Amino acid sequence: MGRDRKIEDMSVITEAAMTIIEASGVEHLSARKLTAQLHISPMTLYNYVDNRDALLKLLLKRGFEELWSGLKEKLELYATTDKPLRMYIALAEHLLHFGRRRPNLYRFLFSSDIARLLSDETLAREYRSISQTILPRIQDISKERDILDDIYMFQVLINALILGVIDKKVGMSADRFPILVQKAYDSLLLRNEEFIK
Repeated sequence: MGRDRKIEDMSVITEAAMTIIEASGVEHLSARKLTAQLHISPMTLYNYVDNRDALLKLLLKRGFEELWSGLKEKLELYATTDKPLRMYIALAEHLLHFGRRRPNLYRFLFSSDIARLLSDETLAREYRSISQTILPRIQDISKERDILDDIYMFQVLINALILGVIDKKVGMSADRFPILVQKAYDSLLLRNEEFIK
């Protein structure tokens, strides 16, 4: 009876999958669980998404939309300052807030498993969008690679710190987070401010 209902909007599928991810993690997202939640048959689901990767791409797109919501406006405040790389401190705070609110979605968005899904250029561009905003402001093009490497290292450290907070790792807490973020900024990004106009 209700097993073969028509899905009018793909967001119904996306939101149901997001609910499963947030409750159990992406590793527990399956067609069986999703179709049970949607009250449809597996064949009906495959009328809307070709396979698991197609579903995961939809979830990445939706997750990035949620993650970046309001962030670009915050970062624009650094567009005219003499320390534009401080926007990465604001980014770290934003990511921590998101990670604490949506821990399993955060884990999914920043897992190494998504690399194969980023072959979709639209998703890859969204994933890189924050780092790319600084490129036009680099005054000395010979420093570009070093600056981008330092930004990358900063982001890797921030991700590890956020995972430490949300996983309640020994010695890591939300209170220590801003202290460690500042140290990472001072060590990796501060030295590059002079090369950003």
